[in-house]
Amino acid sequence: MKDNDEQPCKRARHLCSLGTGEVVHVLSYKALPDKIDAFEIIVQGLARCVYCMEASVTDVRVCHPCCGEVVFVFTFISKDALEKFRKGPQAEFERSLHGIVTPDAPASPTFSATGTLMPAAHTLSSLVEFLKANIKGSNHSAHNVRMVSRELEKWFPRPSEYQRYIQLDQCDATKYTRNLIYGNEHFDCILMCWPPGSQSTIHDHDVSSCWVAVVEGTVYEVQYALPRLDKKFIEMEQRDPATAVGNCGKLKVINVACLDTGGVTGTYANNEIGIHRVENRSDKLACTLHVYAPPLRKMKIFDENGCVKVCIAENRPACSGGSCKDQWVMPCEGIFDVEAW
Repeated sequence: MKDNDEQPCKRARHLCSLGTGEVVHVLSYKALPDKIDAFEIIVQGLARCVYCMEASVTDVRVCHPCCGEVVFVFTFISKDALEKFRKGPQAEFERSLHGIVTPDAPASPTFSATGTLMPAAHTLSSLVEFLKANIKGSNHSAHNVRMVSRELEKWFPRPSEYQRYIQLDQCDATKYTRNLIYGNEHFDCILMCWPPGSQSTIHDHDVSSCWVAVVEGTVYEVQYALPRLDKKFIEMEQRDPATAVGNCGKLKVINVACLDTGGVTGTYANNEIGIHRVENRSDKLACTLHVYAPPLRKMKIFDENGCVKVCIAENRPACSGGSCKDQWVMPCEGIFDVEAW
């Protein structure tokens, strides 16, 4: 069992933290009016040299807008590699341009810019469009789990995009809420809001895939092995899948994962992997994005005392702007409250 129960080291989350960490360095030089020919000869030699660079670079480009102008675009593997280049090759070829681009010593670029290589990150809208195009099927076995997980990792949550979906329970501020972002016959995309100290029930996902991505704050996912079910429950579920009640074996924790915006940001579950519970152990609100495919309309609720019960969703018209899409109900006397579902 891997138990990551220690509080994570908080780091600011930036857009470019989703990328490779490569650094782009742009240098532009322009010749003095009477030095264009000399400039061209020197730049031609410099271009040949930089195109031969291999160590610490992933890409090099030289742009020649017109005679007397040149733009170098370098992509370095890290900031340290860039600093070595500035102190070495860049300083050397700027010395070679002394008196050609400026009378001052050493020569300096007419324009320069440096920054982390921007990743192909998702907005919330583009993420939903990706999910609409790529999640199909009536069972988790139909899904390309890794592909969807990778795309979820590319989403950079901006409060201006998701805040309108943050809706808390007006009657009980301690309950977590499920707020619909988008839903169709293939999947539901839901923002779940976790007040301090809140937690879900221990539940399975029937035939669905469940992707989870942390949006704000910190949550813990506790995974359990799927326990054995007694004959009473199995027979009841066969007769009437909506009202089965019975007993299960002892729940065994198989993994505890901390999901945090500054660390591991996502997880995935289906019934072949196990069952789980999500917890907010902090004193601050946390938000997570959940993708259920197909939409979760039935699940088993497990009690740590060894009881199991079916819970079904009573469909109602889909709402936008963060309204809940369905209400989870217990068809008969329940083991514990799952109203938040």
